[in-house]
Amino acid sequence: MPDVVARVKNAGCLVLHQVGTEAAARMAEAAGADVIIAQGIEAGGHVHGRSPAFGLAERILAGTDLPVVVSGGIATGEGLAAALAIGASGVQCGTAFLATEESFAHSYHKSRIVEATGEDTVLTDVFVLNWPKGAAVRVIGNSVTEGLKGNYLGHDPDSLPRETIAHDDDQPRLRFSTDSPLRTTTGDLEAMALYAGQGAGNIPDVVPAAARLNTMVAQARHILKGPVRNGFTAMS
Repeated sequence: MPDVVARVKNAGCLVLHQVGTEAAARMAEAAGADVIIAQGIEAGGHVHGRSPAFGLAERILAGTDLPVVVSGGIATGEGLAAALAIGASGVQCGTAFLATEESFAHSYHKSRIVEATGEDTVLTDVFVLNWPKGAAVRVIGNSVTEGLKGNYLGHDPDSLPRETIAHDDDQPRLRFSTDSPLRTTTGDLEAMALYAGQGAGNIPDVVPAAARLNTMVAQARHILKGPVRNGFTAMS
C-alpha cells in the first residue's frame, strides 16, 4: 500500500482512503494517506467494518490530525451537520447520489432506493462472485436474500452456482455476483445486488445531483445556525 500511495502522490493527487477500523486508519496514515474516510456498517455497497459510522469516526479523530470524513447512512443535511459537529471535515455519500439523474444506475435500482427504508437493507456476503470470500455488502433485500432465511453471512464463492441472469451488451451477469444493474443492463434486475445504505429511507425521490447537494448543505447551514464550517459552502 505505501508504494501505491507514493505513486499517486508523486502524480500530484491526494489520497483519500476508506477504512472500517481504527487499525486500518492507522495503517492508512502511516502509508501517507491525506484523508481518512471512516465507513460505518450503515453504508451501502461493500462494507469494510462492523462499527457505526459516527462512533468509528470519533475514535479515529481522537488519534489523528488528518482530516476525517464520515461515511455510512448519510443522506441529509442533518447527517452532514452531525459530522461537522464532532470535528469531521465532511461526509461521503453513496446512496444519496446513486439515486440522482446523473447516476449510471438502472432506473429500477433508483426506484427501489426511493421506495426502501433503512430496515429494508441487508448486510450479506452472498453477492460475492468477483470478490474474495467474506466480502460483505449492504443491499436492498430481494428474492436472493429472502432465500437465505436469515443466514446472510458465511457464504463461500466456490460453492455458489454460476448462473447467468442478466446481460450488459454481450457480457453475462451472474446470480450472486457483485454486479449491480446499470442503465445498460437487461434481464432479472430484481435478483441482482441492489446496493443501498441505511440512509435510503431519507431519499424520497430521484433528483439532479446538484439539487441533492444543495439541499443537504442548506439543511446543514440551518442546523448549524451560520456558515458551514471546515470549508463547506452552498452551491449556487
